[in-house]
Amino acid sequence: MFAAKYLVVMTLIVGASDGVSPVAQWEFDTEEAASIRAIGNVHRDQAGPRPPEFPDMAENNTAVRFDAAAYLSVSDTGPNSDFDFTNGDAITIEAWVNPSVLRDGQVGYVVGKGRTGSPKFARDNQNWSLRVVGAKNEAKLSFLFATKLSSSEAHWHRWDSQLGFPVGTGWHHIAIAYRFGDPKSVRGWVNGDPTQGSWSYGGETTEPPVVDDDEIRIGNGFEGLLDAIAVHRGLLDDKVVASRFHRVGKPRVVKPQPEVMPNLADVPDGRVLVQLSAGLPAHDRWLNEGEPWPTESARWVGDSFLLPRIPLHFDAWGIRDAWNAPVLLRMAGDVELPPGTHRFLMRGRALGRLWINGKVVARTQPITGRPPDGEERIIPIAEPPLAGVRVHGYRQQEVFGEATIEPRDSGKSRVVLELVVGGKGHRTETGEVWAAMLSADGNSYNVLVGQAFCLSKNAENRLEACSTLPLTDAAIEPVLLDMEESLTEFDDRRRRRAAASQDAFWQQRHELARAWVKDNPAPQPPDGLHPIDAFIASKIDRAIAASAGADARQAEHFHGTILPILRENCFRCHGEKDKGGLKLDSREAALKAGDSEIPAVVPGDLEASELIVRIRAGDMPPTEDGLSKQQIELLEQWVKDGAPWPAPPVTESDVTLSPVVGDEAFLRRVYLDTVGVPPTADEARAFLGESPFTPRKEPDGTTQLSRGERRQRLIEELLDDDRFADGWMNFWLDLLAENPTLLNQSMGSTGPFRWFL
Repeated sequence: MFAAKYLVVMTLIVGASDGVSPVAQWEFDTEEAASIRAIGNVHRDQAGPRPPEFPDMAENNTAVRFDAAAYLSVSDTGPNSDFDFTNGDAITIEAWVNPSVLRDGQVGYVVGKGRTGSPKFARDNQNWSLRVVGAKNEAKLSFLFATKLSSSEAHWHRWDSQLGFPVGTGWHHIAIAYRFGDPKSVRGWVNGDPTQGSWSYGGETTEPPVVDDDEIRIGNGFEGLLDAIAVHRGLLDDKVVASRFHRVGKPRVVKPQPEVMPNLADVPDGRVLVQLSAGLPAHDRWLNEGEPWPTESARWVGDSFLLPRIPLHFDAWGIRDAWNAPVLLRMAGDVELPPGTHRFLMRGRALGRLWINGKVVARTQPITGRPPDGEERIIPIAEPPLAGVRVHGYRQQEVFGEATIEPRDSGKSRVVLELVVGGKGHRTETGEVWAAMLSADGNSYNVLVGQAFCLSKNAENRLEACSTLPLTDAAIEPVLLDMEESLTEFDDRRRRRAAASQDAFWQQRHELARAWVKDNPAPQPPDGLHPIDAFIASKIDRAIAASAGADARQAEHFHGTILPILRENCFRCHGEKDKGGLKLDSREAALKAGDSEIPAVVPGDLEASELIVRIRAGDMPPTEDGLSKQQIELLEQWVKDGAPWPAPPVTESDVTLSPVVGDEAFLRRVYLDTVGVPPTADEARAFLGESPFTPRKEPDGTTQLSRGERRQRLIEELLDDDRFADGWMNFWLDLLAENPTLLNQSMGSTGPFRWFL
């Protein structure tokens, strides 16, 4: 268990001279005054800030390490607790932090109250929080709280510091102070130095923060070490905070790790290993000292240093998911290279490097620039480095380098290609990646291949020599087809393996469904009536019967006044969806309780109806203005009257079927609805009978088509017409707001949809 100490005098970081009352201090030592619940991988008894670097700390000072998705949970003690802050209350939060990974834009919570997603509390209920946020390889302070819920982001109030500290440089002390209701009072400190900052989202506010009994969480989204977290009811000053940080030693500087060719394990003999590791700290640099390489996420085996794409990613249930970008792609294999100095070519989209026998031969640069609004200039197709060589794709980099293969290295040389894939604002895509070597005659390039590739191709009499996979369209495209087939099979295996974890659940669902179908056989439609027509007729009969039993004035009032209020303000979250476990699109659903376990509507009882309570308080709907006074009064009267939900008023004339249109109208409509143009004169004559269709062949001879059969046949022919697909292309591309100049951005780009269409 973990120790949480609620003290009047805090031994390490709170002195009696402060004049500020601490609420709590978490030292993460061996005392256990109260327990904290650990979620995920939280590792205790880690080395905290210690001498000689921090001489004021205990030699055996301990901290806790948080892995991704891990945190500590502390329950609030109830209404008006010491953890609850509102207008006029002052708060100071301080902590020792040592993040191991913090990508640009990534947020790691040090400590905060609320915003847990608990169904017992309203969403966006952040009372207070201290976070660190990644910004250009630094960690900056971020103070966040929420006010009354709004329809936009205006209820969020975030203050970020100007000063930060480099990630991966050990322990740092941070603090934030603020008096709620006074936005000018905010102060931040990094290693004892005060820092200015700026507000964002809703900006400065004098509105009070959201206050409830939600829990406190420590380390949510934070990867690394935390120690000596303290929350005070009061404002610490510069002198007190400066005394917290006493460090001895040289200035800490972020240095890149020394370049060493990665030693990948279990590379199959004669083949090329493709390794994927998600969660690289940044897309525009290699690792700094102190940063760990991400662990392997997946591996695939090919035969050459050629890759059209990376495998797909799936979640634990086998559902397609996004990679945790940036992703580190590594290709490794032992390739037969002759002695001598050779020229190599590498192609890749982003930051990368090509290693041969431990030395870097070629490098590609990171994608750093972002064009305005993501729209990139269309440029001409690239020129090949030599005549006949396959041209690289758009935004693919083409770099060259030389390497000397010593006689002692002849035979097999270890080749490793590293490439960063994706990142903030970029698609997790590679384009065609390859490494190639200039041919002996200097007229072309050959993709580097393993021995297994040579053997398989020689067996098919497609290539004569082991080292030759010419970098030409004719040679590459058949190989790419084979690779895509192999990658698809690999994706299917991974997806099915993950999905198998849910087999027992779906088997149970299938058994329940079969049992239900057995007990509830489908009704047989009347003779001669199509099942769909029978279904519609049955719906019409039920609607008329239900309407006949309803009070006409009551139905008109409900469907004309009450239901529109619910539909426009509630159904988006509690009709199409069931946020909080609650739906309001039927009387039966409205009478039930959601996750809060309080009924939304209690007929005749306004105070017991959570719907009315939330609307009166302005909590719902989550818009700035809420409902008008008149709308609230109408809903209150509806609940007082017993919350009636009569059937919609329907008369026989409302549901009378339209007459079947004539052939001329049908022909015009079916052409416009499917292929988007009217029929030609010949097509019209053919259908209308001047030049009849070729009679349909039947087993017992030839028969003339009936009118209904002729219409059905025409519909099927038009659905098979290429113009039908063309018409839907226009519709979907317009709906997706197709922008062909958004070529590399991960957001706002419709390219993947276009390929699908």
